[in-house]
Amino acid sequence: MNRRKGFTLIELLVVVAIIALLISILLPSLSRARELAKRTVCGSNMSGVGKALMIYANDNVEWLPNHFYQTTFPTGNPLPMTGGVQYVGQMGSVNYSINQPTTSTVPASTNRSHPSRSMFLLVIGGQSTTGSFICPSAGDQEDDLRNRGTDASTPPESAAQPGRNRFDFRGYPYLSYGYQNPYGRRAKPNLKLDPRMPINADKSPYFTTGNQHAASFTTPDIRAVGVNPPATFGTTVAEILKRSNDDWRPYNSQNHNGEGQTILFIDGHADFKRRAVEGVSNDNIYTAMNSYTDQVQSLIGVVPNATADTHAPLTQTDSFIVP
Repeated sequence: MNRRKGFTLIELLVVVAIIALLISILLPSLSRARELAKRTVCGSNMSGVGKALMIYANDNVEWLPNHFYQTTFPTGNPLPMTGGVQYVGQMGSVNYSINQPTTSTVPASTNRSHPSRSMFLLVIGGQSTTGSFICPSAGDQEDDLRNRGTDASTPPESAAQPGRNRFDFRGYPYLSYGYQNPYGRRAKPNLKLDPRMPINADKSPYFTTGNQHAASFTTPDIRAVGVNPPATFGTTVAEILKRSNDDWRPYNSQNHNGEGQTILFIDGHADFKRRAVEGVSNDNIYTAMNSYTDQVQSLIGVVPNATADTHAPLTQTDSFIVP
């Protein structure tokens, strides 16, 4: 009588070991493929935002979204300051809640606002949706356009109506992209800027998400990360530009683990760039220039202050994506 021979324990262990080895080899490749797919979606979202910006500009004499703010330029100051606008840390803050419009008729202080309100104008106008402002690699959530109360005097939840009872994104975890700083006298977002200038990009590496929006919110919704501009990269333009892509990772957006950022340019095309120095003449897109003539300062730049910022684009070609 013939008996069917089965697998021995050693054979089974060998097979399991081989399978485990194959999985360990394939997992990084699968993870990498997943990230590249997310990066493609991010680029597609950014391109969609670019089309929405063009539609908006066609209806607004070539101006890109720029919400209301009150200018208070210092008397006699020749530099293109922000006009006294405090914008770092003001998204969804108690100074301007997400349900408060930014107009001169609002009793709240009009010198505290945020560039995110300019992007939200695309949602108000119907040119874009909140989902277009989410990068799948960033781990952010799409704003569901629900208003959530936080105290007894406010209903616990209601549907948001953009332009009527909602004027900003819900908070930093619901927005993956930054916008060209609209405050100041120079480089305000419009189609007449140099077509090589970035207008949107993955959000800056110099900030980290803070608390969610609340009506009783008293501390900034965003905080400086503590990463300084790459001042140790060299003293000449050539030295700085010779730095490897890996050297630039701490100064890139962290949406893609520092590998780079998707950037939308004024001419309407979006591309993934591995360095933050992608503005006109290698201008750092996440910092403000602090010299008219020194290109090294253009590559390094100044990071916005975390509480009351006075930095704005210095020239018409100074890219400054916030947050």
